[in-house]
Amino acid sequence: MAGGVDFAFALLQEELKSDEIVDQVAAAKRINTIALGMGADRAKSTLLPFLRTCVDEYTDEILLAIAEAAGGMVQALGGGEFGHTLIPLLEALAEKEETIVRAKAVESLVQVGKQMPPASIQNEVVPLVKRLAGGDFFPSRISAAGLFATVYPSTPAALRPSIRKQYEQLSKDEMPMVRSAVFAHMPALAGVVEKEVLLGELSPMFNELSADLQESVRELAVDNMVAMVKGLSAEEASRMFGAFLDNVQTEKCCGMRVNKAKHFVKLALAMHPTRPLRDQVGAFVQLLSGDVDVEVRIAAAANIGGLCAKLDAHTVLAHLLPVLRELSQPVEDPNSSPSYLANQQVREHIAEHACSLATVLGREAAINEVLPLVKLFLQDDLIEMKRKVLRSVAPLVETLGGEDKDVQARALGDSVAQIRAQAIANLPELHAKFGERWVRDHLLPGVLEASKSSGSASYLKRMTALQAVAALAPVMAPALVAEELCAQVALPLARDRVANVRIAAAAALSKCIGALAAEQGSYIKESIQPVLAELTQDADVDVKFFAKQALET
Repeated sequence: MAGGVDFAFALLQEELKSDEIVDQVAAAKRINTIALGMGADRAKSTLLPFLRTCVDEYTDEILLAIAEAAGGMVQALGGGEFGHTLIPLLEALAEKEETIVRAKAVESLVQVGKQMPPASIQNEVVPLVKRLAGGDFFPSRISAAGLFATVYPSTPAALRPSIRKQYEQLSKDEMPMVRSAVFAHMPALAGVVEKEVLLGELSPMFNELSADLQESVRELAVDNMVAMVKGLSAEEASRMFGAFLDNVQTEKCCGMRVNKAKHFVKLALAMHPTRPLRDQVGAFVQLLSGDVDVEVRIAAAANIGGLCAKLDAHTVLAHLLPVLRELSQPVEDPNSSPSYLANQQVREHIAEHACSLATVLGREAAINEVLPLVKLFLQDDLIEMKRKVLRSVAPLVETLGGEDKDVQARALGDSVAQIRAQAIANLPELHAKFGERWVRDHLLPGVLEASKSSGSASYLKRMTALQAVAALAPVMAPALVAEELCAQVALPLARDRVANVRIAAAAALSKCIGALAAEQGSYIKESIQPVLAELTQDADVDVKFFAKQALET
């Protein structure tokens, strides 16, 4: 056994000297396995010192693999009480200039720290943090910023102010990269400090860094707010972040405004009712329609449905719908607008959420405001615009009490295949929401009419009717499947002169067989199977194939 372990260690040393970077990385990734084989004592006395010498010899790719492996070595070294033996190796890696190596070393130190007893953290990790934070070379100070949340919980109350003071000093570091690292790790520290520390010390620090002259520092602010606001009351969140969030509106950094637009609903709700949500609508409208950067407008548009769902009907009607109507209008000449494609993305998001507005507004406003908007999108030349509407049509139909079938019926007869496919995909959901009678009264007449379209030029309508049968058969009552879907649509079209229609008929009859098998066995045998048997002798090979497949159902 010992010989095998020695061989594995010798092989590691040899492969790390290879001229092939792939072999070197593969060897480094086996470090954990080798440590387990060596046993805790030999791993600590032999393997770790060897790895420490590697830090000054090998390329960043190898060091990255070593840093990653080190984070998982605690158990191989005897458990958490021996986690400190990894510190010399990881400290050296945490001081490297290469960002990914340094970040992985910090990540592994955090992972090791979670397994160490509190006393070991205080005796070993706290001094490490102080060494790194006091380093002359900025990479070590960057690494220190990621370790404060690891040491703070086990630090005695009397010593915690000094830990926080050191963190604050790093937040004022002359190097922007250090300040950025402090800001990036602030949510982790905020999660372990006392509430009064968060509000009294981290809040001013947050405000200072969110206004940093360096864009690379302050661009982290909105994401930090998203993470830090979770444990706060509305009053605390408003006090800590309200002014900052208002200031983002005029922030030159586009990324910050994009993040505000992206997380607008979540952040506004976190401060509601201290800062009423309806009072934030003006800021949202500015991001949606007035921002100079299209990325911001697109991010805001994606949140339309989420925001409106939390607002009252009056606010939506008075402040949002006028803007949505204006933004929904198609551009007649795409060449006249340099941001045409971006504006189309905004329109697509509005189309996606338009139907959901009906739930907020109620029936009358849905008829007067939402329905015209939806019909506008359904007339659009862009296929995706129509699909966005149809994917979410159910709330509109539900608000209208199922009385308006125009949107779905028009889509079933659309000239574009993708739109017809989406309308067909909607059928089971509409059946589930409104029931069989509604489908029979409002949708089946259109299906039956389409099935009777004459002439080869109308074969697409007949195919749509058959696809509707295939979608509805599994969810409708067996009697209705037999009497209407089969007898009036699928069976007659099985003898259509167009081969593609006969193929669709075979597929639809297969679905009907599945729906009727439990209660209508005789109908299958007497009415469906003979027709399918006839199709197995069809001149078209594809018709034969699908007919045989249906008979095997």
